Amino acid sequence: MRIATFNDLDKIYNIVEKAKASLKNDGVDQWQKGSPDRGLLARQISRNRAYVYEKDGQVIAYAYLSEDYEPTYSSVRNMMKGENSITVHTFCIDSDFGKQGIATKFFGQIIDFARGENRDAIEIDTHEDNFRMRGLIEKMGFSYMGIIYVNDNGIPMPRVAYELIL
Repeated sequence: MRIATFNDLDKIYNIVEKAKASLKNDGVDQWQKGSPDRGLLARQISRNRAYVYEKDGQVIAYAYLSEDYEPTYSSVRNMMKGENSITVHTFCIDSDFGKQGIATKFFGQIIDFARGENRDAIEIDTHEDNFRMRGLIEKMGFSYMGIIYVNDNGIPMPRVAYELIL
């Protein structure tokens, strides 16, 4: 895992677009209204909190690790135990590398990174129907916190929130 640069933007964008197509094929309407788009990815990269996972020198996964307070988690904040957490956003794997354990390896590196930053928790949310992501989140030991609402192009949309205590 390494920090993403603007040189990675085209590859990251392609990974995100493949993830959107995969979600659509799975019948999940997450990421189907435009975002994440190239502009959001560029903003994430500019904050130096965007990370890529490589295999044989090729970028095959992406995630943004936010240090910001996440107001969308306010409805479940009283259930969360972490006080110095990071929030994982835009986690995706190149679909050409599916079924190889890449998501698990990348998420393991994110967990190690958070521990290295002396974080006490990791937060993440996903669409209720995103069975692939929910399966990964639960496999990695996260606890269900409840439903939160995220802004999806001006529309509040429910998401399932999780927390992992480190």
